Amino acid sequence: MLQSSRNSLSNTLQQVNSAIDAGGADAVAEGLLSIVSVLAENAQLRKVLADAAIEQSRKQALVSDLFSGKVDARVLEIALSAAASRWARAQDLVTALEVAGVTAVAASAQAAGRLGEVEEELFRFSRLTESDHELGWALGSPAPAEAKRALVADLLGGKVSSHTVTLVSQVVSHPRGLRVSEALDNYSEVLAARQRRSVAEVTVAKPLAPAQHDRLAAALSASYGRELVLNVHVDPTVVGGVRVQVGDEVMNSAIADRLTDVRRRLAS
Repeated sequence: MLQSSRNSLSNTLQQVNSAIDAGGADAVAEGLLSIVSVLAENAQLRKVLADAAIEQSRKQALVSDLFSGKVDARVLEIALSAAASRWARAQDLVTALEVAGVTAVAASAQAAGRLGEVEEELFRFSRLTESDHELGWALGSPAPAEAKRALVADLLGGKVSSHTVTLVSQVVSHPRGLRVSEALDNYSEVLAARQRRSVAEVTVAKPLAPAQHDRLAAALSASYGRELVLNVHVDPTVVGGVRVQVGDEVMNSAIADRLTDVRRRLAS
């Protein structure tokens, strides 16, 4: 993606994470993936929505006409914002909404304690489509989407998580020019990113006592509004403080780093 699309993608993901944190990830996922399906099947529509020469208000009115009352209100807001954003290519808009939808599926699986399981199931099915050429051809064929969804239901129904079925069904219905295994690998990257987002990398000067570990985990989970798993690292240079990183966000209260910051300010 070019920078304009990357910026718009980042904004879309911020919005979907806020919607997820408010609860109801399933509704967010269903709505976003349904919009992706419509856009994937309508080249003219996605071109219009990504066209910078068309007024934002016109594009947003089109989105509202198409999806208002059919998807969760939060999903509609995300789609309206995406329509008003700048995209280098029409496909980038669809990709952003697809990543947002898969992120919501990942959040739902995570809330059910099954995110790792879904990652493993996607990996196994992706490898199966690579090794079983007849299956790979059937899922990647130009057959109607409903026929391929039915095949996925027959293959996976009752054997894997419902989240896995949702993701595989989405991929086979709208592979968007990719092999099924490639698209599933892309989805796996989104799930892995969601997993990392709920792992707090904690650096401390000395090992934490069990009670300290529990208090810190509870405090951070409350601060972020979701349960965080702590990966604790000991670094003696972190004097009297703690450094916490969750995803790309860093919370730093280490004394050594504060002193470095003071020196930097004095030197400037």
